[in-house]
Amino acid sequence: MSGRHTNLQNSGLINTTAGVSTVAGPLILYAVYTSSFKVLSTQILGMFRWLSYVTILAMFLGVFAAVLGIKQVLAAKKIAGQSNFSPPVSVIIANVLSIRKYSRALLSIALAYGIFYAAVSSIIVYRPAENFAVDYLADIPSVVVTVCCGGIGFVPVFTVYITEHLGLLIIPANIVLLMLVSSLVGLNGALAWYQYDNRPKRASVGWFGGFGAITGLFTACPTCAGLFLGNLIQGVGTVAVASVLASYQPLFVIVTFPLLLASTYLFMRRLRQALYGSCQVSLLI
Repeated sequence: MSGRHTNLQNSGLINTTAGVSTVAGPLILYAVYTSSFKVLSTQILGMFRWLSYVTILAMFLGVFAAVLGIKQVLAAKKIAGQSNFSPPVSVIIANVLSIRKYSRALLSIALAYGIFYAAVSSIIVYRPAENFAVDYLADIPSVVVTVCCGGIGFVPVFTVYITEHLGLLIIPANIVLLMLVSSLVGLNGALAWYQYDNRPKRASVGWFGGFGAITGLFTACPTCAGLFLGNLIQGVGTVAVASVLASYQPLFVIVTFPLLLASTYLFMRRLRQALYGSCQVSLLI
């Protein structure tokens, strides 16, 4: 049991570290390297275009490796905490997500919120009043790459024209932010569902009030911030969206992540107290 736990945890930490490095490393190197050129020739731009595809592919592979690593770490935590009467927060999360119902809830909520976030932050660009082929002389379908130059995470930018009115604006930093925020919202949603299913049989009004306050905390912040960001860029041209997003991205991060992390912490404190405050509750898998 101990050997399996150690192997899983070590493998998970290695994969997570490698994944994060694979996301951050290429984005940093790409931004630094492309900014080092003072004069851009056609040949250099062609090289940047090839590097841009390598960079974005590396980013997605890194995300996949990090997710795999986190799953392995949680599996190791579950094994380590099977005999603990009052396990740490990480073990509680691992136990909850080991139940298929709640792991599926996490994925479903994260996916739904991710689509919503993508729409309001103009990752998904839908402009029924515009015609991309006419207004931007774009081929339909096509991919236009903005290869240079910008801050770390804001290049390369991929503008994908799917139809005359529908497209995608893929900015690396915005995609990473979407995944992180959606994952936290999904995690909080799964924990909220689990907490609701395991509420006291005769729950008081105060218990439901506290539950409502916590769920309101994690839904209000990213939704309002996302809508604020989306409203800022309504009517802005597709090419100009990148610069607008870049300007307000730090504000969105500063506002959203502390509250999402705080809500997760509050969930776990309340859940741990409910499960292990007076007696141990076995989790049905």
